[in-house]
Amino acid sequence: MAILILEDNPDINQILTSLFKKEGYTVYSYDNVFDALEGFNAHNIQCILTDLMLPIMSGESFIKKIREDFYGLIIAITAKSGEEDKLNVLSIGADDYIVKPFNKKEVLIKVNNYFLKLNRRNQISSLNNGEFKYNHKNNSLIINNHPITLTSIEFLTLGVLIKSINNIVSRNQIIEQVYQNDLDVFDRVIDGQIKKIRKKIKQHT
Repeated sequence: MAILILEDNPDINQILTSLFKKEGYTVYSYDNVFDALEGFNAHNIQCILTDLMLPIMSGESFIKKIREDFYGLIIAITAKSGEEDKLNVLSIGADDYIVKPFNKKEVLIKVNNYFLKLNRRNQISSLNNGEFKYNHKNNSLIINNHPITLTSIEFLTLGVLIKSINNIVSRNQIIEQVYQNDLDVFDRVIDGQIKKIRKKIKQHT
């Protein structure tokens, strides 16, 4: 399991790198976007932790570029604490947003939980006589034989809805199961994820 860390503060970079190496992860650390992009293309990365205020190119630009063909976990770790900053970063493809100064244990738990959930979802749910196939392992949907790739949070959110099919699912249930009761997640974030999932499904139905 490989993690890419993009952080220009050497102390914070070292803290995060050591934290995940001790947990047995393969870690590739960078202090600028250009080296990070090279590293991303050279290695099989499953998770990205990135700062936003970076030299030359911003973390937001990095996330936009990476999200074009990356469907793993992206967590922004930043000193930007405004609600609009958070909404913007989530809207361009980040799965989570952690404000500095951060709790190391919180970051570790969120990443561990992501990989744990991926490892546990190893079967396919088939609905509507096979027209709708949800792969619990590789973040994908197949609708009418068309593969639809989801981001990690979209995948987990859809999984909650599928497990509760024919039942009403509240936003609080999604926050609890997908975001681990993150107090910084609010209704607009959940609504935005649902809207993105519907848009992807609608293209092939």
